[in-house]
Amino acid sequence: MKEYSAFKIPVSLLVMDFIGAILLGLGLAEWFAETGLVPERFQFERYYVAMVICGGLLMLPMMVHIVKMAAARGRQR
Repeated sequence: MKEYSAFKIPVSLLVMDFIGAILLGLGLAEWFAETGLVPERFQFERYYVAMVICGGLLMLPMMVHIVKMAAARGRQR
């Protein structure tokens, strides 16, 4: 039976993913529930859409890294 090592994820990708998840969550909460969590001075027209898009973009590098690592591991078999 083969023993597999864990994925090694850089801390910078974890931080970007964390910030992206917060932005995405806040953006979706503002968009659908109008929670009012974002102070008025940071609000502009359709700011919640920008938060969702930026959050998704910040989470994207982690997903790409995980897919690349999984593909490389699949080729090693």
